[in-house]
Amino acid sequence: MSAPRTRFTAIHSILIFLGLLCLPCSQALAIGSVTVMADNSMSLAIAEIARHYSARHHIVVNTSFASSKVQENQISEGSAADVLITPKQKWIDDLKTRGLIDVYSPTPIARNHLALVGPIDSEIRVAPDAKALPTASIINAIGGEPGFVVAHPETLVEGGYSKEALRNLAGDYLEPYTLYIKQLDQMFSMIDNYQAYGLFLYSSTINRSGVKVLGKLPENTYTPIQYFAVVIAGENMDEARRFLEYLKSPEAKIILQDNGFTLN
Repeated sequence: MSAPRTRFTAIHSILIFLGLLCLPCSQALAIGSVTVMADNSMSLAIAEIARHYSARHHIVVNTSFASSKVQENQISEGSAADVLITPKQKWIDDLKTRGLIDVYSPTPIARNHLALVGPIDSEIRVAPDAKALPTASIINAIGGEPGFVVAHPETLVEGGYSKEALRNLAGDYLEPYTLYIKQLDQMFSMIDNYQAYGLFLYSSTINRSGVKVLGKLPENTYTPIQYFAVVIAGENMDEARRFLEYLKSPEAKIILQDNGFTLN
């Protein structure tokens, strides 16, 4: 998660709090809160949804977009999060087994897709039904040097999906030219400043300047990227369930679509 977005979230929480102080004392004392922990690939969409929900229901919504490893440690140690949104189905199953979430709560809310991204002036394309990536064109475009960027699986959730897609669409042809990057902003910088190419979550390309989406990868070439929202066991489960219901509302769905996600 980049620093500017983190600061934006913090500032937003402060503004909500100051706004609530303007309410009559009897109302302010009754103000509730809910903490939403989401994968950082959903940061912009969930931050916007949180703002709308907070304004509509007069409730403080705290958001957290740490890496998956940090989130796993926080929940295992009894984090105060009330709602978790993640595409990691195996993690959800583990949380169920350990009794850390409401077993009836997992709710699919949106899907994401992998896309091939390149420089703004690139003429390379990949079709939605492509059987392979245009590896020869990509290698030629990057001058036969390492310049194909993929998210590092240890830090970014798209890394695992990207490696799977590469195996299915490029075999080992791009491996000698592939760089595994731990930060999303650095990946985009490589595209914009060094004429690199790479695989990204489609949602992360929305409103990004200096890069071009060259096409979405066929969905059957990697495990579906399906995000689930779950209620974390604790004292604030009722409020968490209300937020989860809002995620299924028409208003929330429009925000998800505007941020590059596909609805179920």
